Amino acid sequence: MKVRRKRRSTKDIEESIINAATCLIENGGFSNLTVTGIIRQAEIEPVQFYNRYDDLNSFIDEYVKKYDYWFSDIVKSQKQSHNDKELYINILIGLFQSLSGNKVMQELLKWELFSNNDTSQRTAQLRELHTLPLNKKFSDIFSNSDIDIVSISALIVGGIYYLILHDELSPFSGINLKIESDRKKVIEAIRKLSDILFEPISSLTLKDIDIITKMKKDNIPIEKIAYYTGFTKEMIISI
Repeated sequence: MKVRRKRRSTKDIEESIINAATCLIENGGFSNLTVTGIIRQAEIEPVQFYNRYDDLNSFIDEYVKKYDYWFSDIVKSQKQSHNDKELYINILIGLFQSLSGNKVMQELLKWELFSNNDTSQRTAQLRELHTLPLNKKFSDIFSNSDIDIVSISALIVGGIYYLILHDELSPFSGINLKIESDRKKVIEAIRKLSDILFEPISSLTLKDIDIITKMKKDNIPIEKIAYYTGFTKEMIISI
C-alpha cells in the first residue's frame, strides 16, 4: 500500500525548496545544484517546483537575493547609521561578519570565480548594479578630495572576500578567523582605516557649521553653499 504524503501548505513547500537548495549548496556548492536534486531533497513533485520557477537559473536568481549580503543585509547598515562615516564602517563590518558565517554566500563567490556561465555572470552583475548607488553616494562625498574612495573600497571589499575564503585553507598574513581575537583585529582595522579615509573630509569646524546653517536658513541652494564653502553637497545636507 502506497503511503500518502502529508499535505503541505504553500509556505511549507517554498521553505522545503529553499532548505533543500541550501543543504545541497553547503555540501556541494552551486556547481552541483540541479532541479532534480532540489526536488528529491525537498521531497516534492516536479510540478511543485516548476509552478514557482521556470528553471534552475530563475530559481538561483531569486535564491541568491536571500543570502547575498548586498541584497539582503545592506539596508540594515543604512538604518543603523547616523552619518556617512558610520555608514561606511557599518557596511564593511557588516560584510565581514555576514560573509564569515554565511556558507551559501561563500559558495556563491567561489562559483562566480570558477564557473563562467550566464547565471554566474548574472548574479555577479546584479550585485554590481545593486552597489552602484552606494558608489555614487561615496564618490559625491569625496568629490572635493584626492581620495578615490570607489577604488579603495573595491580593494577593501576584495580583501575581505579573500581573507574569508582563504581561511578554509589556512591563516592569511597570520590572521586566523577561527580565533575571536583575530576577528576583532580585522574589525578594528576596518574602523581605523575608515578613520584615516574620512579624516580629510571631516574638517568641518563649529564656525563652518554655523555659517552653513545660516545659509540654509536663508534658503541658499545647496549647490551654491557647496560652491562658496568648498564642502560637498552630502556634507551640507547632513548638517
